[in-house]
Amino acid sequence: RTYVEKLNQLIEGTPLYGMQLDALIVKSADDSQLKGVYNNAAQHYNHSFFWKCIQPYGSNIPPDLSAAVSAQYGSVEKFEKQFITAAQNLFGSGWVYWVYDKRAGAFDILSYGNAGCPLTNYEYTPLLCVDVWEHAYYIDYENKRPEYLSKYFDVVDWHWAERHWKRATDQEYHEMKFW
Repeated sequence: RTYVEKLNQLIEGTPLYGMQLDALIVKSADDSQLKGVYNNAAQHYNHSFFWKCIQPYGSNIPPDLSAAVSAQYGSVEKFEKQFITAAQNLFGSGWVYWVYDKRAGAFDILSYGNAGCPLTNYEYTPLLCVDVWEHAYYIDYENKRPEYLSKYFDVVDWHWAERHWKRATDQEYHEMKFW
């Protein structure tokens, strides 16, 4: 909520007011005078996306997505290990995203420090993300990031990821505005 309130304060009365969140992120990403706008907009997006990626009991990976993941990574388990390793290796605070790179026609795992966000590259369609800011896990796991991350795929909503992947690969169209 704080990110939204601060973002609204920063853009009220400016030409940025009324822009869609994704457009606001792209517009402010490389403008040093809009760094506060970018950080708050990106953090709003990152948190909103993260909460959509998980659900209390997780889900099974759908067959089409499982086949695509296995074709690229060798197995779903190998992908999960690479994703978790990237999250464990991210120094400091930030986000790890699993994206579909439309230009490459392949999945990719991207690490972003602080408020980094994949929306700054139109070729990337985010599929999943994990929050590796310490506040995301400190209450339950103290400073034990690996323990927190070991539980991530127990709560992943694979259907959320599949909808984004199918949209990115033109298999289906879903309007995915969720903020």
